[in-house]
Amino acid sequence: ALAVRQGELSLDEPVDKYVTELQQGADIHKVTLGQLATHTSGLLLPQDHPPWPTEGYTLPQFIRVLAAWKADKRHQPGKQHIYTHAGFILLHLALERRFQSSISDLIDTRLLTPLGMTDTRLPLGDKNGRAELSPALLERTVQGYSEDGEAIGAPGDVQGYYHWPGTAQMYSSARDMARFLAANLGELPIDRALQAAMQDAQRGIFPMGRRVTQGLAWEMDHGPPLLIDKNGGLNNTTSYIGMMPGEKLGILILSNRGSNNAGARIGRRIMLGLVALSSAEAQRAGARN
Repeated sequence: ALAVRQGELSLDEPVDKYVTELQQGADIHKVTLGQLATHTSGLLLPQDHPPWPTEGYTLPQFIRVLAAWKADKRHQPGKQHIYTHAGFILLHLALERRFQSSISDLIDTRLLTPLGMTDTRLPLGDKNGRAELSPALLERTVQGYSEDGEAIGAPGDVQGYYHWPGTAQMYSSARDMARFLAANLGELPIDRALQAAMQDAQRGIFPMGRRVTQGLAWEMDHGPPLLIDKNGGLNNTTSYIGMMPGEKLGILILSNRGSNNAGARIGRRIMLGLVALSSAEAQRAGARN
C-alpha cells in the first residue's frame, strides 16, 4: 500500500513483470499484484489448506509449479476469493525483485523501524533450521506446540513450506504488535504517508459475502460496527489481531499452539462485549443525568 501510494508500483501490474521467470507461464501472467494481496489470484497449492502435506518448495521448484499452473472455472484470477499462502509468498518475491532488496529489509526499513518495533524479526534459518536471532531475542522465544499439544521442535526453530530466505516464520512480541495495532488505529505519531497507507490497506476491495470484504490482507466485517481483523499461523503458533476503528478498540492474541482458530472467535467476542458494555454504561450515565 505504501509503495502504491508513493507511485513505486501499481496493484494492476502483472506479477511476471517482476518475477520474469514466469513470463513463459500459460495462465500465471494474468495474475496481478493486487490479486495476490487480496487472495483473489485463483492460486491454490496443497500447502495452503489442510490436510497439511510434508513437502515444501525450493525457489526453483516454486517457480516451475507456478509457471505450469492452469486456471479453471473455480480458480480464475480476479473472480473469486481463495485464501492462499502461496500467493503472498509470490507477492513477497515480486516486491523483492521490484526494489532489489530482501523482504526482511523492506519490512524493517519501511515498517518496523518507523513504528519502533524493535523485537520483530523475519530471520534467516541456519543449517539446523534455527532462527538467526540475537542471543537476547532467542532466549525469549516460546516453545511451539501442535494442535494436539505436542511440542514441535525447540524454541527458535523456523517453520515453513518455502525453503529460501524471507519465507518462513516471523517473530514478534506483544509489545511490538500492540504498537502495530495502535498505529493502525491512528494512535501513534507516525509518518503521514505510512499512516495513509495503513488506511488504504483497511479499505474493502473484493466482496466475500453480504457484509464482508477483503482488503490488502485485512478482512472487513462491515457490521455495524465495522470490524477489521486478520488471523493466521503455522503448525506451532497462531495469532489474531482485530480492531474496531470507530470505537478506537483493538485486541491482539498470540498463542504458541498451532492450527488454533479460536483467536478470531475469542477476539471478536471480547471486542463486541466491550462495545456492549460501553454502550450500557453510557445509557446508565444518561439515565442518571
